[in-house]
Amino acid sequence: MTNVDHFIALNQQFDAAFNSKNPQAIAALYAEQAIVMPAPAGQVVKGRQAVADFFAGLIQAGVIEHALTMNEAVVSETLVTQTGHWAAAMMAEDGVKQQFGGNVQVVFQKQPDGQWLAVTHIWN
Repeated sequence: MTNVDHFIALNQQFDAAFNSKNPQAIAALYAEQAIVMPAPAGQVVKGRQAVADFFAGLIQAGVIEHALTMNEAVVSETLVTQTGHWAAAMMAEDGVKQQFGGNVQVVFQKQPDGQWLAVTHIWN
């Protein structure tokens, strides 16, 4: 069985990559054909490079202080479904920090090389 702490560490890697403005490091946490379904009902993003481009756009738009928190995980030999919360912030034009967040679900799949990568990621 897989240790849930590993997926908490993957969340921390995601946050570190996002907060250091490194979309390629974010994309490296996703499978080649991963699907990201952003809120609110945003267009589906498919594929590792599209994932990198999508998160680069959020970073360029000024999203900061991203944080993923796992609440639960359902673990099998080859799949882990994580549910939790996400939070982030942006600086408004008036200089006031606006904070926002919501629910998140990430499904990780064990790859043939043993690495765990996100295959779907959805939030609201």
